[in-house]
Amino acid sequence: MIYRIKQFYWDLSSSFKKIDYDFLNKYLNKDEIELFDKLSKSEKHHCVRVARNAFQYINMNKILDIDIMRIMKICLLHDIGKIGVSLNVIDRSILVLLNKFTRGNLKKYDNMKKIDVFYNHPQKAMSYLRDFKYDDDFLFIIRNHHNKDVNNNKTLDILKKCDAIS
Repeated sequence: MIYRIKQFYWDLSSSFKKIDYDFLNKYLNKDEIELFDKLSKSEKHHCVRVARNAFQYINMNKILDIDIMRIMKICLLHDIGKIGVSLNVIDRSILVLLNKFTRGNLKKYDNMKKIDVFYNHPQKAMSYLRDFKYDDDFLFIIRNHHNKDVNNNKTLDILKKCDAIS
């Protein structure tokens, strides 16, 4: 619950903050930044927080056998499937609450754009990322970042942890 309150605050405050393009330029190329820029400002801030938290998590836990450049790119692009449908802070809050109260049964109304993107953005990301020639594991991680049944992938596990706190 505290996380949701933080997330609500972060969404509201993100309207007033600049996106850290120095950070983005370190990990994304020009075409990836162009794609990233199609996200809403609050989603951009969220993805940057996820990447920064992942970097911190990797360093604190002394994880040496991971490609930092690759995981930063994954973290920054993990919600790219949300392009084209604007979920503002109120929309997101309502969807989170309705999802909880309906125990996921809200998903059957995915013919509505906001509900569809809320549930299906990991799969939608594939259409945006297809042309970038990422490897299968990269796409697998993004497609499964909300799938609780998929584990035993170190990069995916880090993304899930950092996404949940960002």
